[in-house]
Amino acid sequence: MSKHQDLSNPRSLRSRIRRKRVRHLVEFVAAVVEREGRDTITIADVGGNYRYWDVFPFQKFSHIRFEITLINISERKIFAPSEVPNVVFRNEIGDACALTQIRDQAYDISHSNSVIEHVGDWKHVKMMRDELLRTGKYYFVQTPNYWFPVEPHYVLPFIHWLPRPWYVALLMRLRKNKFDQATENYDSHRMLSRREFTHLFPDARMITERFWLMAKSYIAVSRF
Repeated sequence: MSKHQDLSNPRSLRSRIRRKRVRHLVEFVAAVVEREGRDTITIADVGGNYRYWDVFPFQKFSHIRFEITLINISERKIFAPSEVPNVVFRNEIGDACALTQIRDQAYDISHSNSVIEHVGDWKHVKMMRDELLRTGKYYFVQTPNYWFPVEPHYVLPFIHWLPRPWYVALLMRLRKNKFDQATENYDSHRMLSRREFTHLFPDARMITERFWLMAKSYIAVSRF
């Protein structure tokens, strides 16, 4: 096994998983391009980071111009690769649960990767879902699986299944979090089960991402 496939390296593992995920995204984008029949595709990446798009093969869509807007609570730096002439990144400040500055179906694709589990309680999860459906003609939404044994944000086994006091205590001990930080992290890491995710997107085509045959995460994709 090469160093790039080292399963003990969380960054390497995340990179491999992201590359597999992008294959599904490429298929989805190709379907949208064919359906829309235009030379420009607009994407709202809610809670997104431009680095996520590093592995997307924009060159396969050389006849298409991509306009990708990264929407976050605070502005993020953008370093768009100069060797990819057909993509433009933009920043926009906004709340994923209340994108009031964006009109209905302003974008071709509403995209979100590992964000919807961070917005808070079930009410806010549904609010973000509603905004994704409202602002994009099509959607591609990914979230980790609650029942996967390794918590993906800390790469710690079983911690997300623990009661709040134990969760907070472990973060304070293992991650050196202060009490307030550990408690806030508990509240802002609301992992979703397949049942919950399917309830949020009942009309979606569900894609299961697996690791060692276990369901690691889910992707909800618009049906055409």
